[in-house]
Amino acid sequence: MKTAPMVPAAPWRSVIDAVLWFHPATPAARDALAPELSQRAGLPLTLGALVTYREGPVGPYDEIIGAPLLLWPLVGHVPFIAVDSEPSVEGGRGNWALPKVLASFDGDVGRPGRATARGEGWAVAVTTSARKRRLPFAGSFRCVQVWPDARPREFSVRVRGRAGLGHAEVEHDAASPLAEWLDAGRHPAIVFSGVQHVLVPRA
Repeated sequence: MKTAPMVPAAPWRSVIDAVLWFHPATPAARDALAPELSQRAGLPLTLGALVTYREGPVGPYDEIIGAPLLLWPLVGHVPFIAVDSEPSVEGGRGNWALPKVLASFDGDVGRPGRATARGEGWAVAVTTSARKRRLPFAGSFRCVQVWPDARPREFSVRVRGRAGLGHAEVEHDAASPLAEWLDAGRHPAIVFSGVQHVLVPRA
């Protein structure tokens, strides 16, 4: 009988490179939320991200994230997240109720340039351009996920490093269901390099 890999408990500290892009939410964005959150007040803004984890509790891996609608007050919800690491899948699901699935990646994930992510029934390509100048940046963001007991719980993500502005050109396979809410096209982006802490969820 195959057993699940043992992974570290929260919090996790990682060294990352990341590209975060954003665009106005499409009419389908609310439908992508977990049912327990679908009636919660929100802001019509969708976030996407490509992240390379250079160092961390489960070693290096790549990740793509989609948050269809910012909830009030400025809390993200992640119904789509894919990685190329089984320990990251187990840790994300167990520590933060993140619905991680496996995917394959190619290219400059988390950095300027072209990168692709591909999983079962979907594929995304992102070409990032960025200004050379980056400034010191620190911030804290909240995320809400729904646990197996159907209770929403929040946790914080803190980052510190250097960030700059740019653009992300997003492309989808024609049949990808992600295209309904993670919009294709050229979007404003932030390019970040530094340290990320994902904290213990609130009880």
